[in-house]
Amino acid sequence: MLQSFRNLRIGKNNVISKLAIIYDNVTIGDNNFIGDNVTIYPNTIIGNHNNIFNGNVIGEQAISTNDKYMKYELNMCKGVEIGDNNLLHIKNLIFSGIDNATVIKNNNKLLSEVHVGHDVYIGNNVVFFPRVIQAGYSVYLDNCNVGMGATIQQKCVIGQYSMVGGNNMITKNVFPYFVNIANKIHRINKMKTSSIVNDNETILRKISEDFYNNKIDLNKYEIPKTIKNDIELFIKNCNKFHK
Repeated sequence: MLQSFRNLRIGKNNVISKLAIIYDNVTIGDNNFIGDNVTIYPNTIIGNHNNIFNGNVIGEQAISTNDKYMKYELNMCKGVEIGDNNLLHIKNLIFSGIDNATVIKNNNKLLSEVHVGHDVYIGNNVVFFPRVIQAGYSVYLDNCNVGMGATIQQKCVIGQYSMVGGNNMITKNVFPYFVNIANKIHRINKMKTSSIVNDNETILRKISEDFYNNKIDLNKYEIPKTIKNDIELFIKNCNKFHK
């Protein structure tokens, strides 16, 4: 029955609840579980081996506060792209992109009632604890964590292997590797960082100070190539928004 809808493509070995609502122009890969009362709006692409539990809403239309009335035309949305091996626990709300698709890459966990704003980019191996609120255009680079009840302002970049403390309001970019509380870095996030990062904590603190003072020059520091690559990618994403 679902496959008779217009431009609806469903792969092999999926388990889809009869209470799920799936609109036109949706692509679902192989070996996914889609639970009760899940709603998947148009222009959504879902990869393989994802667990999407009860009550998730994927591809909801973002409405501007400047709109005088609701132009509820779902097919005009840029949609959502979900990769492989993600866990979307219960009642997450994921908005469609406005300028570009909202992206959730691979091996991520959204642990219930997470709000994902429009045009958000989530990399790989990212964990959102319950009730995180992400504003539009925010970026989450690989292996970062965001604690329960945190709020991320729009156009903020959360760096690799960093952690945002629970119940924090983040209004600035979060430098890689560190635990961030109240928009300030604290200790290295040693639950996730490698010994290479941990051994360079002193230098990384100096680099982070340069970054927040808009004086960063990675060439003046002797740091491992892997760390340099991480920081360069972080800065590249920050420069999209000049925040």
